[in-house]
Amino acid sequence: MPTESVLNRNFEDLFSTHVRYEIPFFQRGYAWEQRQWKKLLEDIQNEIIETVEDNNFEQEEHFFGPIVVLEKISDHPTLKRFLVIDGQQRITTVYLFLALIKRLLVGKTHLSADAQRYVAELDNLLINRVSGNDDYLKLKVFSTKGDRLPTYKIVFGENPNSPFLANDQLLYDANENKIDSFVKYVSRYIKNYDVPQLWQLYQALIKSLKIVWIPLDENKDDAQAIFESLNDAGMPLSASELLCNYIFRPLTNEATNEHEKLHNEKWLAARRAVGEDNFEEYLRDLFSIGEKKRVGRERRMYVHYKTKNKRLTAESAKETLNKIFDYTKVYNQIRLPIQNPPQSNEIKQLLIAINATNMTSIYPFLMALLKSLENDAITLQDTIALLRETYVLLVRRKITSLAVTKYDTFFPSLLDKIINEPDKVRAFQTQVQTEQLWVADQLFEDAFLTKEVYNPRELNFSRLVLQEVDKQMQAFGELPDYSTIHTIEHVLPQTLEAHWRTYLGADATNMNLPTIVNTLGNLSLNSSNANSSFGQKPFEVKKAEYTSSSALARDIKQREEPWNIAAIEQRSRDLAKIALTVWKWKL
Repeated sequence: MPTESVLNRNFEDLFSTHVRYEIPFFQRGYAWEQRQWKKLLEDIQNEIIETVEDNNFEQEEHFFGPIVVLEKISDHPTLKRFLVIDGQQRITTVYLFLALIKRLLVGKTHLSADAQRYVAELDNLLINRVSGNDDYLKLKVFSTKGDRLPTYKIVFGENPNSPFLANDQLLYDANENKIDSFVKYVSRYIKNYDVPQLWQLYQALIKSLKIVWIPLDENKDDAQAIFESLNDAGMPLSASELLCNYIFRPLTNEATNEHEKLHNEKWLAARRAVGEDNFEEYLRDLFSIGEKKRVGRERRMYVHYKTKNKRLTAESAKETLNKIFDYTKVYNQIRLPIQNPPQSNEIKQLLIAINATNMTSIYPFLMALLKSLENDAITLQDTIALLRETYVLLVRRKITSLAVTKYDTFFPSLLDKIINEPDKVRAFQTQVQTEQLWVADQLFEDAFLTKEVYNPRELNFSRLVLQEVDKQMQAFGELPDYSTIHTIEHVLPQTLEAHWRTYLGADATNMNLPTIVNTLGNLSLNSSNANSSFGQKPFEVKKAEYTSSSALARDIKQREEPWNIAAIEQRSRDLAKIALTVWKWKL
């Protein structure tokens, strides 16, 4: 980083002239949160205001970090223009802080003759006195990505007259915007300050907070490369922020502002479609499609994309944005098939069942498969058949507790290997066998005697197994409402009271009993109200009280005493044969 012209400055220096500190498009939006605001408020109060003597704030220095800028040619003759490469959060926070102090002082002008003078002084620091057809020119800190409208509103108290207003109103969400969150948080902190206290706070901000001013040379320095290498006050850039910056680098065009349109209609639309909390995992799965292995999490995802697109052009960047947006539909169908039902109800039911296995490592394959269906590259019949085989594979390996580590290398490129085969299910099975993922019938059947079907950490999967077996046992295909009988009952309780230990005899001390009570043979389905009443009741009492809605419960009612390890194992064998018909390979 260049050291020429590096010097210490304060915010009075930064804001005292007509200037625009512009947050480049490759920067993230305003991101500071309560932790940073709280620390700044405490530092100002404890390390500046409480220690200053005779209100000599210029002598009370508090280092606030660097601000790295790149001066650009300004379209306005009286306005200097700087791109803020690092320090966006600091300069934006102070600017907003000053605007909030001004707002509070305006409400106190009737209480103090000094307040109006203070407001005028703040206006000189906050507002550019320039003319033009865009009121945003009046802002000294100018951002995009949904931040400039709330910034303008806190400074001026109204909407701007700007060609960007309509677009910014679409971007602006008061419930999510961090600038509004800042205003609410700091307002609670300083709302009861009187005029002298507000003026002290103002002076501490503009005179005592010291920054290191670092100007870059556009002919020598790569602004974005420097930006990526910097962390901002303990808030490193996320992988998606880095990726956004990289993708938009060849697209940024100040003359047309096309990049803003693409950002809103593709990038932001995709984020909103899949949800902020899921976005990076979505990108990870998307970029894994067709790869030899699933892409790593967080920054490894960004590094993967950057490595594969070292010479990113505007055209390829647009293709990436289109892809990011276009795959959100199938991703949501996979992740939330009830809320986002696919074209076939059979696909929806298979996706619900697949999700119950909690194997998200297969998402790249599922996304590729459903996108191929959407594009008519594969038939509905083949899609359903492949989903069905995938479901069988996942359940068989989960029941048998076999390793799933190969999924990260097996599924991302799987569709490429089978989509052109005439018999796609056979091709799928061949790949499964080649990678030694196949689970034979005998191994699957035997697992029900020794493996726990009930797992309190994966109740959705436990319910799935029991409900599917129960469906197979129901006469004439007349199924009960499983939403009312979804509670799992342990016939032999997991924790044994004295009468059960006496009843079991030697079985009560069997070292395998804690596992056996969670195997398929000891489990049933009941309503939650009924289930809570069973508890430690003796076997004969439970049998009499079990309802007949569940076929599994009816099966228990037909079993004879004693209910011990041998009885549980026999029932596991019986139900395992039914499970074989539920999760059967297509041969």
